[in-house]
Amino acid sequence: MLLSLNLFTTLIILGIVGGMISLTVIVMILITEKEVDFLKIEKKRADLEVLLNESKLLHLSAQIQPHFLFNTLNTITTLIRLGKNKEAEQAIYSLSSLLRYHLDKKASLVSLKEEIKYAEQYLSIQKLRFGSRLEWEIHIPKELLEIKIPMLVIQPLIENACIHGIEPSVDGGTIVISASSKNEGLLLEIRDDGTGVNDDIISEFEQWKTENLSSNSETNIGLRNVHARLKEQFGKESELSIKRSGNGTISIITIPFLQSSQEISIREGGSI
Repeated sequence: MLLSLNLFTTLIILGIVGGMISLTVIVMILITEKEVDFLKIEKKRADLEVLLNESKLLHLSAQIQPHFLFNTLNTITTLIRLGKNKEAEQAIYSLSSLLRYHLDKKASLVSLKEEIKYAEQYLSIQKLRFGSRLEWEIHIPKELLEIKIPMLVIQPLIENACIHGIEPSVDGGTIVISASSKNEGLLLEIRDDGTGVNDDIISEFEQWKTENLSSNSETNIGLRNVHARLKEQFGKESELSIKRSGNGTISIITIPFLQSSQEISIREGGSI
């Protein structure tokens, strides 16, 4: 049977159109597969970035723990050398509580309340060493106690105040820990009225912050560690700054309040 010209033409057109549709479908499938592959790669990249950040935080935390332990054991050794065995025993008990805090806390963020409790335990150890030469005050509004901050950011600054402010002073001094809400963020201050940190230490720290110098040096490890972890977890809006305040020193931690699903709300309450 012979096909009419119109029918033949129609079949040719359908063949061409059908081929184009098939080709289009194939191309769309390939594009979709490429998009899926791209999304998978992006997800893997994002997961790797998270793991990298977590590994950085673990490295920074691991870096400060031996430093803290070494200095605390030095304090206990000093107590024993001075014949203050009862005080040394109390210090060892307090140290065990501090180490338990290190081991039990798996999250990189803890409440300000927990950090303050930890800081008080550390101060109690230093009190055994300095006696009446060391006093401290804590002024934290209750509505800020549940704010999340990086673990172990207050203790290194207290340690810094003890070493550079209280210890060199004949009369000792007072360490004041305070917190306030300012510009959508948390402002933590650790002050001492001792002799104050040497200007060279402050200059070196500020230079390291500005030029991102190598952190291989053992000097100012506590300050650099705190600043690095703040940047790692809260970005450029967070920082640690050190400056002279009269005869003493003030260390200031700035932390933005977290948003969205991680939002940390300020609870109503009084002050302590």
